[in-house]
Amino acid sequence: MARSLASNRIASARLQLLDGTVPTGVLPEPIERSWSRCISTGLPADMAMRIEPLPHQALSEICESNARLLHQAQPEMENLHAQIAGTQNMVILTDAQGTILHALGNPTFVSKAERVALQPGVSWCEENTGTNAIGTALVEQTPVMVMGEEHYFARNAFLNCSAAPILDPYGKIIGVLDISGDHRQPQAHTLALVRMSAQMIENRLFTAEFPRDITLHFHTRPEFVGTLWEGIAVFSPVGKLLAINKNAQRLLGLNLHEPLTGTEFGKLFDSTLEALLDLQYRTGSRYQTLRTSQGNPLYAKIEADVPPSTRKPTGNNSAKNKLAESAVLEAPLDTLNTGDPQLTRAISALKKIAGRDIAILIEGETGTGKELLAKAIHASGPRHKGPFVAINCASIPEGLIEAELFGYEDGAFTGAKRSGARGKIMQAHGGTLFLDEIGDMPMALQARLLRVLQERELTPLGSPKSLPVDIAVISATNHQLKSLVESSRFREDLYYRLNGLRIVLPPLRDRDDLSALAEQILDEESRTSVKLDRETLALFKRHPWPGNIRQLRNVLRTALAFIDDDAVVYPHHLPEDFLDELRTASTSDFPDLPQPSLPTAEGQLIRRAIAEHHGNITIAAKHLGISRATLYRKVKRLGIG
Repeated sequence: MARSLASNRIASARLQLLDGTVPTGVLPEPIERSWSRCISTGLPADMAMRIEPLPHQALSEICESNARLLHQAQPEMENLHAQIAGTQNMVILTDAQGTILHALGNPTFVSKAERVALQPGVSWCEENTGTNAIGTALVEQTPVMVMGEEHYFARNAFLNCSAAPILDPYGKIIGVLDISGDHRQPQAHTLALVRMSAQMIENRLFTAEFPRDITLHFHTRPEFVGTLWEGIAVFSPVGKLLAINKNAQRLLGLNLHEPLTGTEFGKLFDSTLEALLDLQYRTGSRYQTLRTSQGNPLYAKIEADVPPSTRKPTGNNSAKNKLAESAVLEAPLDTLNTGDPQLTRAISALKKIAGRDIAILIEGETGTGKELLAKAIHASGPRHKGPFVAINCASIPEGLIEAELFGYEDGAFTGAKRSGARGKIMQAHGGTLFLDEIGDMPMALQARLLRVLQERELTPLGSPKSLPVDIAVISATNHQLKSLVESSRFREDLYYRLNGLRIVLPPLRDRDDLSALAEQILDEESRTSVKLDRETLALFKRHPWPGNIRQLRNVLRTALAFIDDDAVVYPHHLPEDFLDELRTASTSDFPDLPQPSLPTAEGQLIRRAIAEHHGNITIAAKHLGISRATLYRKVKRLGIG
């Protein structure tokens, strides 16, 4: 009945709209204001104008100018897409003018959406398409939901849309994230999901904006550091505030509208930045506690690229201090060597070819640390002062690959930048190009990449001449690249060009340094010194670890949330699904396993994981290091709604 009354009200409102008036008190306020704006600009609500998308190369130029946004938004878009899989919905990213840059969704619905030009290359600002979630969110500068016939143009009434603006670290709108779907299949909490994902993108943009400055991630509760709700503040090396997000302003009790740039660290916290960095250096831990200027405690994670040679150690000379001091003096490759013979041999081989023009191919299962190794190779070699540019060959939207990789010249197409744009390969000039997921690179692109590697020069789109390029190349894949060659899915000539030295990273279940690796992760993740109990280590050695190091890190993160003041991770601290898997595998060989404990803390942890991943049970389960079926059982048993 309520839905019928609402439908009648909106139908009556649309009749008045066609007469050029907007009824008051019938529509949500943002929709009412938007309809009024559209009428004032002379847009006819029954218009059926065909909007053509931008030409391919013009869209490529816009994507290039929004490369930072695209790079940080794609992981969140993929998370959202995974949650709406199987529904008549799509996830959309636009720039600050409402032009759609990228979209993911159900193919059937995407085809329907294209009939009204809801597709990459089309601007959905209000001036073009009337009231809609993307355009109206840009004008209102707030998240907006537009349902069915609330759309200004009648042709868009089959849509339900929820959109949220995305802000850069300085508070400027740089894009919009949107979920649009069939109005006959409304999805509960869609607007909340979009808002949370937009916030996650903003946090990612915030962190990426200041790679060489000092970033504090903090919260009053330690388990919220690194989540959607953390505060983030960035300081210059001399302690001047460069940027701060709204969560941080709230946690520090600051006025959201007060200009804060340039504020001294000591005016926000009861310590100096130098003292905090000294404490970090002495303890060897990025996790510290500090207090606000009002004396309220905070838990903080410090990200600081401060050369150790510029800081002098103070305080006691404990074993941990000595370990921390020696660690920063080691070469980056050496820090990855925790004793596994296969990895030790690989690192030895990599050291021998350092500085030589030999391409490196890294193979290994998902989660074995391929990109981490690639970064260490770069940091340990003669090109360490040059750029390290990573390209995920599987994630670049098809159709944008050439411009993304090879760039384009001045005048390559209408609307192009006068100065042109450098592609990813040229951005790596003088440094290292890391081709991740190389096995997923399209065949057509493989041929052009091969020419670049052979000739050491590339030709940007629209350019009559080639440019020299000086790069070291590291590739990585979770496939056996040779088998892709044999099945004609990868070029043989490119394979031999990339395979100068092949490094195979062992899966965690086959490594001999599990104990040392776990201890290293605990040192990185914990604010205090935490060790593994002997029985816990025995359980670890019996586990197959399908998620490899990534899964180990997640299991240890979960355990650390349960240990309270303990300095040891015991079996009863481990995630219940981890213990369940061991019980079902072979209970005869295991030490007695503890019964599930700490149900309250466990419920909080599960709720937090589900919230952080926007209700996606599959991804939340992976984050917790448990199976999806186990997580569903826990949700039901603990009564989590």
